[in-house]
Amino acid sequence: MKALPIRPSPAALGAILLSLLASGAALGAGSDEPAFNLHPGQELTFAVKIADGKVTLGPPRPSKLGAARPGSGEMTIGLSQRDATLHEQVTVTEKTPVAIDFLATALVGATKIDEAVLCGRLDAPSSAHIGAISKRVSVHAFEARKDGATCE
Repeated sequence: MKALPIRPSPAALGAILLSLLASGAALGAGSDEPAFNLHPGQELTFAVKIADGKVTLGPPRPSKLGAARPGSGEMTIGLSQRDATLHEQVTVTEKTPVAIDFLATALVGATKIDEAVLCGRLDAPSSAHIGAISKRVSVHAFEARKDGATCE
């Protein structure tokens, strides 16, 4: 039996290229908001500035989980290794003027598999479980909590 060579038409190649570009654009949508990727066993520490209710984040300093201690005006976000229940723990320690709330999104490629709202706390570290079949967790949508507001 002889194998037939497969030669996609220029139209098919164009359609494939267009779909790849469109999906890349969708992933980049909202890219003006600060977002960082965490991998299991890693933590990131970064400066947090708040002006007119808008949160601005400094560049992250990566470290091994549990090694960093945020200074004044900083926060540290870490991601534990997968546990027996197939979850990871997102941990947060804040030394910011107000509590900072954000989202943690577990991703496999560009597919969202789980999401958790992390409610900032100034009095103690906080944490949340997130599905652990992901390759990375994106932390994003940072918001400074307004006086009297609650986090959901």
